[in-house]
Amino acid sequence: MRPKAASTAPGDGFFQASLLLLVATGYLAVLATGRLDRGTAVAAGAALVARALVIPGWLRIPLSDPAVRALTIAYIGFYPLDFLYLSKDFLDATVRLVFFLAIMKVLTARTTRDYSYLGVIAFLELLSAAMLSSSVAFFGFLALFLLFAVAARTSYEIQRSGDRAPHRAPAAPLNRRLAALSVALAAGIAALSVGLFFVVPRAAGAYLARMPATGESILGFSEEVALGTIGRVKQLSTPVLRIKILDGPKGVRLRWRGVALERFDGQKWSNPPRTGQVLVSPYGTYVVAGARQRLRPGPRIRYQALREPMDTEAIFLAEIPEVVASVFPRLEWSLTDSIFLPGSRWKPLRYEGTSFLNPARREELGNLAEGYPEPVRAAYLQLPELDPRIPELARYVTETQLTPYWRAAALEHYLRTEFGYTLELPAERSADPLADFLFRRRKGHCEYFASAMAVMLRTLGIPARMVNGFHGGVYNPMTGYQTIRASDAHSWVEAYFPQSGWVTFDPTPPEPAEGTVLGRAWILLDALETYWNDWILQYDVGRQIRLARGLQGRWQRAGDATALWWDAGWQWIEKKTTRLRQNPAQISWFAVVAAGAALLAWAAAKTAPYAALWWRARRVERGAGSAHDCALLYQRAAQRLKRRGVARPGWQTPQEFAAAVAVLGTDSARRRPPSSKQAAMFEEITALYNRARFGGHGEAARQLAGLIRAWEALPW
Repeated sequence: MRPKAASTAPGDGFFQASLLLLVATGYLAVLATGRLDRGTAVAAGAALVARALVIPGWLRIPLSDPAVRALTIAYIGFYPLDFLYLSKDFLDATVRLVFFLAIMKVLTARTTRDYSYLGVIAFLELLSAAMLSSSVAFFGFLALFLLFAVAARTSYEIQRSGDRAPHRAPAAPLNRRLAALSVALAAGIAALSVGLFFVVPRAAGAYLARMPATGESILGFSEEVALGTIGRVKQLSTPVLRIKILDGPKGVRLRWRGVALERFDGQKWSNPPRTGQVLVSPYGTYVVAGARQRLRPGPRIRYQALREPMDTEAIFLAEIPEVVASVFPRLEWSLTDSIFLPGSRWKPLRYEGTSFLNPARREELGNLAEGYPEPVRAAYLQLPELDPRIPELARYVTETQLTPYWRAAALEHYLRTEFGYTLELPAERSADPLADFLFRRRKGHCEYFASAMAVMLRTLGIPARMVNGFHGGVYNPMTGYQTIRASDAHSWVEAYFPQSGWVTFDPTPPEPAEGTVLGRAWILLDALETYWNDWILQYDVGRQIRLARGLQGRWQRAGDATALWWDAGWQWIEKKTTRLRQNPAQISWFAVVAAGAALLAWAAAKTAPYAALWWRARRVERGAGSAHDCALLYQRAAQRLKRRGVARPGWQTPQEFAAAVAVLGTDSARRRPPSSKQAAMFEEITALYNRARFGGHGEAARQLAGLIRAWEALPW
């Protein structure tokens, strides 16, 4: 038995368009994740365009059912090969399978069963996008999907009912009503869903932030640095961190420390397998600095950080971190003083931190000591085979300096003033990039400067390491967050001194000034992304409790304000009552005013129905009236008959009632039946009402308004 073919009932075109837009929304949601390969993206897009041409009859696609079945069976056989050998990724292979089925159904859908399959495929596309992306763009696609899903479902039900109807209304008014109904229903569902999202108790931490890793990474950071890589990253503007300063100096360009790197092989910096101390805190507050550091006098800053999904487990903290606070179950404190959250790779994070702002280390200015601990010497003085000119240059630059600190400062000054900053480097890699930078090109970007200083410090016997993170950012006045982008990636140096420990040096010259004036569109989009991360992805039980307490406090304050207002109003009434008792002459004046107000209210209540009738009649005459306006005009005409004793029973249609008025007359002996002229006019009113109300005829609606006025003017 062949499935039932698609009908041409009212709403069919609207249904076809809604279903196509539903599938297109799922397609665009996956496309926006960047995980859809080019071939699949082009094929699916072409299929959607072809379907858009099929709906109005501009294109026919000669694909037979046997051909579709053969192609489907062939691709299902290809799917395991794609998963095992081509993509080697279950999710990517499955997404391609879903899109193949979508292409087949989009091109060949002719029956109601095909349309049902298309709806399921569109949902699978959206589900795939949800697994591949955590961006705020997904929320926009979800809202569109909800709108088109409601539109497709309602129009499908109307289409199915229309198949059984003997008479059909014009499609244009119906489509407008369907569109308005779909928007209203989708808005109501969305509002209810948002309310439930914030109200339903969270059983654990932020659910979306705990989803399995999707592989959606933001470029801009790596736990090892090859010379030349950061220059490519700095050409990207993707946000990686958002920082809000909670307490401390504002407007400071901070360094956001990710990892410190100890090994250098001449080409890249890296670390040995991670070892260190596991930090556990039942209260979510982790102290990551020793007592000596936390007792040091100096400026500190407290901040909130939102980290985008990145290919690292590092927690980015400002300058010299001292405290980290969040719902993290545990942290790892590595031997390089870097902080990691196990299992946080590819996931967004939200946390707070307190850091010490690194001032000039005056206590080191005259310190001649070079007695470094053996673990520090072993880890941070190792060097690969170097060009002999590098240690010679280090000695030449620092030959007049007596203390380790001043030697480090001299190298920092030399690199900042004698070399140039650029992102434009030759594509070919040098066999010795550090020597090439120092003695030939003499310009580069931050990892070249940091590597040169760290290596030269080590040749002088001063322990040093390279630090990779971010520096700077752009302030968004709408959110109050500092947005750190991939282009803010930066590397600098930490040198070790016996009295002070690790001290920060930045040998990179200032970058060429770039315009930081942000367009209004960028500010708005960045704000949307920030609120999405903060209130959706990171919405956990702690945030829910704080939100509930805040609402409880506001409700209590509103109740207190209402009570005060009530007391003040009651006191005013008592005061006026006492004054009236003391001055009886004012009572009569008060009574006159009250009587006048009551009379005005009564007059307004009496004239309101007539004013409403006039207003609705004017709307109908202008062609702006709705079906509801026509129904009220008809009810007004029927009300005249009811006052003469001719009332329409609930089971009678308007047409049957008009016939009864003409034939049966009145059912009350105390009142005269309608005249033949009145009965004929009411029959004409009924005919115009049916055409305007159920047929969507604008001219009939305008004639109805004029005839109602004539009906009202008849003598009764």
